[in-house]
Amino acid sequence: MKLLVSCIPYDGGKSGISVYVREVVRELCRQGHELTLLCEPEVDDADIRRPSTDNPHPDVECRMSNAVPVVHAPRWTRKAVLSMMWHLFVLPFWIRRHRKEFDGFVICAANRRVCAWYPLPTTATVHDLANFHIPGKYSRLRMFYLAHVLPFFAKRAQRLVAVSGATKTDMVKFWHCRPEDVTVLYNGLSENCSQMAIGTNVHKSQMANIDICGNGGNCEQLRFVNNGSILYISRIEHPGKNHVRLIEAYGKLPRKLAEAHPLVIAGADWKDAEVVHSAAAASPHANLIRFTGFVPNDEMEKLWGEAGFYVFPSLFEGFGLSLIEAMARGIPCACSNNGSLGEIAGDVAITFPPEDTGAIADALLMLVSEPKREREARIARGREWIKRYSWADHAAGLAKLLEGAS
Repeated sequence: MKLLVSCIPYDGGKSGISVYVREVVRELCRQGHELTLLCEPEVDDADIRRPSTDNPHPDVECRMSNAVPVVHAPRWTRKAVLSMMWHLFVLPFWIRRHRKEFDGFVICAANRRVCAWYPLPTTATVHDLANFHIPGKYSRLRMFYLAHVLPFFAKRAQRLVAVSGATKTDMVKFWHCRPEDVTVLYNGLSENCSQMAIGTNVHKSQMANIDICGNGGNCEQLRFVNNGSILYISRIEHPGKNHVRLIEAYGKLPRKLAEAHPLVIAGADWKDAEVVHSAAAASPHANLIRFTGFVPNDEMEKLWGEAGFYVFPSLFEGFGLSLIEAMARGIPCACSNNGSLGEIAGDVAITFPPEDTGAIADALLMLVSEPKREREARIARGREWIKRYSWADHAAGLAKLLEGAS
């Protein structure tokens, strides 16, 4: 099929939506579809063609073969509100003029950008409706757009896709979609995870000097046991990602346990990140909490390799990609029991109510103190559980929906 794929917004390559865009584009290419990518105006062709595992653009793998054309949004759409308006009222006219060139239109983030009408058969993927769950997450204007304007136009797309059953439930509840109009296509497991030998995250007893801050000489070298850190990967956004409660819960751990299992928080600073950093500075285990900042893809394996455990305390997620990545690496997990995280975790992860700091602390204690036999059983369940998450299946599902809408 000849497909136009909207890769906007891309969040500078630093969000779950960025991962989704990269993986969907890669898989659609591999499955033989002819793609034209709609990208943000700041995308630079020279950067796209640079072969780097940390390339910030969604089309890197396809464009390196010079096989995929790119259409850039106008420069005046760099501001979010103008980008939203362009998608709604200008892009449909462009698509109508070029509709004979395409068989379908793929919107990768329909919870952020949609069109007022759809001249082509369209799949619109919704990742989450977090604005209905986290009051004050965005400005009033943006909340109005997300709650009223966006759903009105998104539902006009021929095929609506949710990345989890929880997101579909929210679309039915808050957007008033008919259940039969929403197809659940789960996100997949990234290639670097699916190709690795599962269960090789062996806990070594020796000590090691590890620079986990990603700042080179600007970060002190931590010395800790490899069996090992408690890792959380997420942009530093308050209150949605729930870092503050995690830090408070970590502060309740006995000192010796905390020393054996430093808390490593990986992710770029976003809205109200200073609140999270202040909470860490005030923790009784402040010297055991480290922020890495944004970690490029080619440096992530160092963090994963030193992680003994993974925790995902977010107040709300549409899916939770890093949770299945941890399972793939044989890392025991604990996560929130609400929304999609409980759904994605199944019976593999230890779950807790994310609003309860004490419950998070109990889960952390259980996670690091779990007997070896139970931990091995949990890891084994994870090996089987993650087989249901495939980007190839997701991309094939999108193509099938478009064929049915033609």
